[in-house]
Amino acid sequence: GITFVLVTHDQEEALTLSDRVAVMANGAVIQVDTPAALYNRPSNRQVAGFVGTMNFFDATVQRQGDAAWLDIAGLGQHPLNGHDRTRQTGAPVLVAVRPEELSLHATRPKGDVAGDVAGDVAGGVAGHLAARQYLGGRQLLHVALEGRSAPVAVAAASSRADDPWSGGEGMPVWLTWAPDALTVLDPD
Repeated sequence: GITFVLVTHDQEEALTLSDRVAVMANGAVIQVDTPAALYNRPSNRQVAGFVGTMNFFDATVQRQGDAAWLDIAGLGQHPLNGHDRTRQTGAPVLVAVRPEELSLHATRPKGDVAGDVAGDVAGGVAGHLAARQYLGGRQLLHVALEGRSAPVAVAAASSRADDPWSGGEGMPVWLTWAPDALTVLDPD
């Protein structure tokens, strides 16, 4: 029943101990939310880039009839849903996706049509493994995609068993994500 205010730069500590977290920049509060909402639904690029690791993509809103989608540099097209459908045609947006929301495959996943992989996965693009960053129980795999200068970070579990990514720099890979993995933000 006692309220505590904890001031910390340790993100894990803040997310673990808090019911609500305030992110501040330049003396101003830029977002206050629950830890899960702050992490999963950042309100802007500054919060998205500060809390955890994030991949950013430039995108443009496209429409034809009732259909609306994003044309995302490096990821291709992705349906535009929910409140984001009100954005104007041709509007630039920023797409953010966490490394743990991406999946990496050594072979192209099977799907009914291009851009629809296995029903519950959206999109999917070919790339190649550019680098591997071993972090103990997990690893960050950096994937180079056509049309994008910076590699995309993908989180994967590490294992004592056979690691399909070990020593595989340069190998072709296929990147997929769930339909709700992408966060649409206003560009800076």
